[in-house]
Amino acid sequence: MARISTYENSSPVLLTDKVIGTNVSGTPTNVTKNFLVSDLLTLFQSNITLQNVLDAGNTATQSITLTGAITQTGDFGITGNLTQSGGALTLGGTVKDFNGALGNNGETLVCNASGQLVFGSGLTNQNLDQVLAIGNTATNDINLTGNITQTGNYTPTGDITHVGAYNFSGGQFTTTATGTMVLGAALTCNSSISLTGTVKDYTDTLGGANQFLVSDASGQVTWQSTLPSPLASSALTVINLALSNAEGVVVATAATATDVRIPTNAGIAFPIGTKITIIQEGAGQVTIAPTAGVTLNSAVGAKLAAQKAVAHIVKTATDTWYAYGNLTP
Repeated sequence: MARISTYENSSPVLLTDKVIGTNVSGTPTNVTKNFLVSDLLTLFQSNITLQNVLDAGNTATQSITLTGAITQTGDFGITGNLTQSGGALTLGGTVKDFNGALGNNGETLVCNASGQLVFGSGLTNQNLDQVLAIGNTATNDINLTGNITQTGNYTPTGDITHVGAYNFSGGQFTTTATGTMVLGAALTCNSSISLTGTVKDYTDTLGGANQFLVSDASGQVTWQSTLPSPLASSALTVINLALSNAEGVVVATAATATDVRIPTNAGIAFPIGTKITIIQEGAGQVTIAPTAGVTLNSAVGAKLAAQKAVAHIVKTATDTWYAYGNLTP
């Protein structure tokens, strides 16, 4: 134990001994009295508070350094700033936000425009532009692995690279007059495509008046003024014209009489102006036979005149055709 010296004794006495002092309020005044150290300790503990110590020892130029643990059992109110310069801050209880509210399951603390932390869903007080401005710099990418549902307008000004599937349902996908959409791969359409603007072909060329898109062997389409003439040879005695025969040549090779039948517009909608050439290569005479409901006009007849004869038919109205060439009644 530590010791305390007295005036009479040169050697220290134990701290558990009595201490000689004066009792100012005693009778008589300033009477000499012995005080137990335990009594003095009780006196100090009952009359000195932490606030007394802070008021006396923590001036503007003096700091209080706490090296041990602090246990707070009541409310801890701070009117100034709280600075945590090192170590860890452990929260073992509940946390309330600036409004004094506890967070709900899944909510996070989000800073509002006044710098106050409030519980929210994460983007309660921020829009996507603010998030992107913070998290998507020139060196940071945003990787979205889940689904994105777009309910409003989507107006990107930069490039968009999409690796996975892009499912667009409902709404309208619009590019401005100055924008372009480039497809580097295949385009699959399970519904319909409405083209209200201009269309360019594989060579980035606009179509001219009455031109149409024609595909080559590689599947690349270009604007053309005339279709290549398909050639179809048949030994059947009844040849039903198909859309693939439009602007083409039908060669009948049968040795017996053959009918080349023109379907109704309801059956096959040949465009008005379609021309089909018919050649009788075989010995069987070819007759151009309109299906019921179709009108065939001819100045001569509807039969090819002989083997090697050539005739043509042209569609002039919905179900009206004209025949001309090497024909006979």
